Amino acid sequence: MICNLFPAPTYLIYSPDVPPLLYYAHIPTVIIALLFGFYVFWNGKHLLLNRLLFSLSILVAFWTTANLIAWTNIHSELIMTGWSSFGTILGLSSVLCIYFVYVFLEKRDLSFKAKLGFLALLAPVILLAATNFNISGFDISVCDAFQFEWLPYKLYSGLFGLIAMIAIFVMLFRKYRTATPKFRGEIVMMGLGIEIFLFLFFGMEFLAAFLTKLGLLPDSGIEIYGMFGMVIFIIYLNILVVRFGVFHVKLFATQALVWGLMALTGAQFFYVKTLTNQILTAATFVLVMVFGYELIKSVRREIEAREKIERLATDLKVANEHLEELNKQKTEFVSFATHQLRSPLTAIKGNSSLILEGDLGPVPDPIRGVVQTIFTSIKTMISIVEDYLNISRIELGTMKYDMVNMDFKDLTKEVVEEQKPNIEAKNLKWSLTVDDSLSYPIKADPDKFKQ
Repeated sequence: MICNLFPAPTYLIYSPDVPPLLYYAHIPTVIIALLFGFYVFWNGKHLLLNRLLFSLSILVAFWTTANLIAWTNIHSELIMTGWSSFGTILGLSSVLCIYFVYVFLEKRDLSFKAKLGFLALLAPVILLAATNFNISGFDISVCDAFQFEWLPYKLYSGLFGLIAMIAIFVMLFRKYRTATPKFRGEIVMMGLGIEIFLFLFFGMEFLAAFLTKLGLLPDSGIEIYGMFGMVIFIIYLNILVVRFGVFHVKLFATQALVWGLMALTGAQFFYVKTLTNQILTAATFVLVMVFGYELIKSVRREIEAREKIERLATDLKVANEHLEELNKQKTEFVSFATHQLRSPLTAIKGNSSLILEGDLGPVPDPIRGVVQTIFTSIKTMISIVEDYLNISRIELGTMKYDMVNMDFKDLTKEVVEEQKPNIEAKNLKWSLTVDDSLSYPIKADPDKFKQ
């Protein structure tokens, strides 16, 4: 730690007396967390899941900045302000992680009672943050307050992180058992990312402070490695965005890659010493910006082209559905029209048959010839109407079959007998030879089979 005998840091946080890894762990974490959270929020302000992630990224950025100030600054008022907020941020972030995972799994908001319950649990760490029940003093010789932290408060605030890890694991496991294969993949990615994040980002800080307080470590330097927890979490969230479309954002993978490279490159300015290294770092940073901008433009054009194709495919699908509906209406109309035609045609056929058979009295030959023509034409029309009606029934899927057991021999004789007048009228000969001693059983619809 830097004590008050050392010079004050430049720009509030820059000091040559701290490990370079400190900046490389903290600054990219802040930048990546804020950029990721803001981008997700901006692309889906109306989505609760996006708003929760943005809130979590702000808390992480604030905690990381306060931790960096505590490591690099020599002003006790700044260090104490950030130090006293660690427990509150830990509790809020842990509860927010539970809230975030619940909305991710259940696709709905928490109940009002659940929110009140979480608020009641958080009340002690919020109300006691600026009191002696959190930190009762400050060691100005080494610029820290490890020896003045109230252990019950530290344990209570740290317990939120443990509860969050256990509660999230239980929720994810229960949902995984009943989820679809696609959603199971999302659950695995979310579970790995958020559990690693909680353990590294908050668990490492609590472990470092606790071991330092017990005198088992000279300082809390191991907490630096916990800063990478947020980066790992964002990597898993990035996979969820690209592979599964979570958060409903587009063009994210490319932009996240460019932002990450810029953050990691820019962080090197805080610990490069020589002018040559500074020039090389600056040149690399500019190249990353230029090529990253061109890459994002290229990917955006590709996405726009793909979205245009998807819109055309959707329009084509809608048009096809409309055409299918029109075709169905046409078929229904044909079915209705042909059905209506059957009644008058049947009546004409029946009356013509009565005249030809002499049931209505003697009929002169000239009139009989005309009526015979009418009768033959009506039979043809009835046959055509029946064909149209059957076609309509087939297209609509309403064709019915009356399947009965019958003798194929009898059906054949019946058809030949019915067609005999037509055969003789065309001067054709048709011979049928059937062995009456045999039976030919079949199961069929007599009318359809006769056709």
